[in-house]
Amino acid sequence: MNATQRVILTLLGIFVLPALAQGPLDRLLAPIAAQPPDVAAPAIRHSASVGQTLSTTLGADVLIVELEKELGARLSLSGDLKLTLAQQWQPLKLPASDFALAITESPSAGIAGTFVIRVRITSGEAAVADLPISLRAQLFQEVWTAADRVERGQSLDRTLLTTSKVDVLRERQPPLLADVDPSAFDAVQPIAAGRCITRRDVIERPIVRRGQVVEVIAHHGQLAIRMKALALESGASGSLIKLRNIESRKEFSGQILNENKVQVHF
Repeated sequence: MNATQRVILTLLGIFVLPALAQGPLDRLLAPIAAQPPDVAAPAIRHSASVGQTLSTTLGADVLIVELEKELGARLSLSGDLKLTLAQQWQPLKLPASDFALAITESPSAGIAGTFVIRVRITSGEAAVADLPISLRAQLFQEVWTAADRVERGQSLDRTLLTTSKVDVLRERQPPLLADVDPSAFDAVQPIAAGRCITRRDVIERPIVRRGQVVEVIAHHGQLAIRMKALALESGASGSLIKLRNIESRKEFSGQILNENKVQVHF
């Protein structure tokens, strides 16, 4: 009998005689001696069984965030795109904690106030859904706005304008965006103060005027010919106008390069 066994018997109120035979006591105490002292019960652990995958759901909020990001990149949209679902979305169960969303079809003419796209959703290695989604959209961009009334024929000037952020999808005509230099345009109709300036309100200011004599550069292979011609139309930089050769009186078209030079390709 060892010291530990004697202590246990003493605590139990059993007096042990020194002469007591060790054999029977050893057999009696064997179950007690075999148990290690001060051993805590094992913690209960929860783990997924082999082959089990954690699952989640794709809700409307996360779907909208991904659609705004993917659609903005796909169409190279500038400004702040805001989407809302035009129909109720049932949370989509995913077999894995990650997912990928790809837009497979979108409007060829660009987005409008309401439109439909088609998306493919995968999760893990599995295809989860391939379906159309109806959306409502707002696209907020900085545009030029008339700070004061602008009259017809008046050249736009930054001192007459201010910028504001509007939903360009609600405008019937494309607005003049704030990243465009307004000084290159003239008003073709009156614009009321406070109104967003649209492309219909303005025309790009011509740099070549009708009746102006310009230099024409004609290229044909390695051959370059220079001549003088009369502009039969006014035009802005890069536009095509009709011209007349001063000597031969022959008419042709050319592309405006700058205030006094036009280029012709054969």
